[in-house]
Amino acid sequence: MKNKTVIYAIINWGLGHATRSAPIIRRMTDDGNRVILASHGKALSLLEKEFPECECLDIRDRNVSYPHFRSMFVFKIVAQLPKMIAGWIYERRTVRKLIKNYQPDLIITEMRLGFWSKRVPSVLITHQLRFNLPKHLAWAGIFGEWFNRLVFRHYNYVFVPDAAGEPNLSGELSHKGRIARHPKVRYIGCLSSILPSDPPPAADLDLLVSISGPEPQRTKFEQKVMEQLPGLRGNILAVLGLPDAGDKNTEWNEGAVRVRAHLGRSEMADAMQRAKRIVCRSGYSTVMELLALNKAAFFVPTPGQTEQEYLAEYYRRAGLYDHCKQEDLNLQEILQKDPAPVKKNSIPVNDLDRISDLLDSLCR
Repeated sequence: MKNKTVIYAIINWGLGHATRSAPIIRRMTDDGNRVILASHGKALSLLEKEFPECECLDIRDRNVSYPHFRSMFVFKIVAQLPKMIAGWIYERRTVRKLIKNYQPDLIITEMRLGFWSKRVPSVLITHQLRFNLPKHLAWAGIFGEWFNRLVFRHYNYVFVPDAAGEPNLSGELSHKGRIARHPKVRYIGCLSSILPSDPPPAADLDLLVSISGPEPQRTKFEQKVMEQLPGLRGNILAVLGLPDAGDKNTEWNEGAVRVRAHLGRSEMADAMQRAKRIVCRSGYSTVMELLALNKAAFFVPTPGQTEQEYLAEYYRRAGLYDHCKQEDLNLQEILQKDPAPVKKNSIPVNDLDRISDLLDSLCR
């Protein structure tokens, strides 16, 4: 796909949706396409830094807050439906204006469900064809599939960043039920903006703590980590996931630990490759980066975010990674344990030629 105009919309739920889109955006810009990025908040700040050649539009989205307890997930989401619907209506009006101003050949969206058009080929990227719910609410799963089927009607393709068969990284989220065989679904392999260096840097970082995710849980995770940092010893780095922090708040020390508000993609790639242990969320984009680097990690899923809690347990059962609840995090114990060996995985990473072919087929 060359010399096309693409509107690429990315939701501002943490940084993962933006980072995993980076390989696709980079490929499109390298191929001479004009890419207009639409996002908000921290995700937009990251995109502006990573893609200065792209026009970046600040288009707000409706943040969804997560409950403290899994049992409240459905009720919390349902209570926010009016806010989400208002956000989708706003996005629909915005898309019509963008089409008039930019005359795009293609629209791609990372979970901004108002970004589609009947007149312009549209692609949705998601790894959740089904929603993971608490056991006592499993009966409501059919409504999640029904909702996704309604959403899929507006798109030409639904890209799932995972392998089509076994092994895979998303488990029941993308490989269970009839919706996994939906005719618009295309499994595109994993996406990672972080890839191993050749030769790799020396593993001289005893611990890397990567803090991320939607508020207010990102701040609570940060507070839990910061109170433990002064007592730690070794070569340790904590990254707070704040790309829009001011210049005065970019780097400091907590005891012997270095703290950075944010790392660019190249800096984070270096830190992850140098780390013997990584403590982070079990966000799907982070998992794909760990897969690409073949790195050991310890997960702290976002409380109440059932997807991350499911994935953390799914990987524990598969013998890949261990995890704990946010309130039980003990960095000293993790630092004292020997890093667990990582199983080799055959899932394709950044199959950009295939993705480009699929997109090209829509723009002909």
